[in-house]
Amino acid sequence: MGLPYSRRPRRNFSFFQLILMTVGVVLIVVSIQQLLSQGQQPPPPTLPPGVTPTMPRALTRSDVLPTPTVDHSVPPRFIVFPAAALTSRIIEAIRTEDSWETRYLGDSVGHLEGTSWFGKEIGNIVLAGHVESETGAPGPFAYLFKVNKEDLVILQEGPTSRYYRVTEIIRAEPDDIYLTEQDGGDRLTLITCTDYNYKDRRYEGRLVVIAEPLTNN
Repeated sequence: MGLPYSRRPRRNFSFFQLILMTVGVVLIVVSIQQLLSQGQQPPPPTLPPGVTPTMPRALTRSDVLPTPTVDHSVPPRFIVFPAAALTSRIIEAIRTEDSWETRYLGDSVGHLEGTSWFGKEIGNIVLAGHVESETGAPGPFAYLFKVNKEDLVILQEGPTSRYYRVTEIIRAEPDDIYLTEQDGGDRLTLITCTDYNYKDRRYEGRLVVIAEPLTNN
């Protein structure tokens, strides 16, 4: 009686055939790696040191620059809105000829260069942040539209915190530069964009929140 199936005869490979098979496998692996590397996106560029780009008076939603590399030699700074459990990192907004560069802020809040900072001098600390990102997602200062008087705002630098209470909420024009003046008053000024013009595709107004330090700071 025959077997239910027949075995295939074994094939003996020569040494030369084994070498060819090995080379073929290596070539296939290299080709796959090259295809994968072509599909990867290059890392986003960063602003070169010493470059101070200009800023238009009215920003558009697509006016975006890459976020600079974080300077780890200084303590990290944050702004906290306890009522909304929101925390955003604060980075420096470079001073330009007639304004400040804010296009690279992204999800961070910008401390306007040249304005005060707690622990250094008493004055007007001015922070600016986007109301929304270039994709339309809420920005770090979108919450300013929900802020009420007496709300608490906290600034942090490393282990040090300073507490403020909202005292004033106003609408302003983009060229109301007096809001950033250093007149000796100890306060916190928060600025974001408002009144988006869909025809011109730009923001035509500013929302400004002013807070004063708590007496027990």
